[in-house]
Amino acid sequence: MNNQPHEAIGATDVDSDDIARELRTLWHGLVRDSERAAQLDRQQYWVLGALKQGRTRMTALAEYAQTSQASLTGIIDRMEDRGWVERLRSSEDRRVVEVSITEVGLAELRRGQAIFFERLEATLAPLDMTERAELLRALQKLNAATPCKCELS
Repeated sequence: MNNQPHEAIGATDVDSDDIARELRTLWHGLVRDSERAAQLDRQQYWVLGALKQGRTRMTALAEYAQTSQASLTGIIDRMEDRGWVERLRSSEDRRVVEVSITEVGLAELRRGQAIFFERLEATLAPLDMTERAELLRALQKLNAATPCKCELS
């Protein structure tokens, strides 16, 4: 397999292992760099992003953040200590805990998003607009064909 990104790759040279490795390397590098710069980890970022949509149950947040409810409790504890979120009891069922983003959390999310998109733009810099359009079309096609969506219900 041709592992040199600057050389043309023929259609017969591509396999899913190569694609997976390149996607993983790209995504993890981008996310790690953004996390370090923002001092906001991936799960905190996901939780704040989910809460921007509105008050959400802990169970739905755990699924969205791809973590257990026990782990999410610790994440929410730390975020609550920073003033980013607040816990609320459901008015319909007092046993249900919902989480809401605060103004401080919303400001932190916006700061984290700005850093992420700054890093993403730097990552995409080697691509011209035609290549970016091709990449976007390919990603849209893959997302449309993917049965599992990561959304809050």
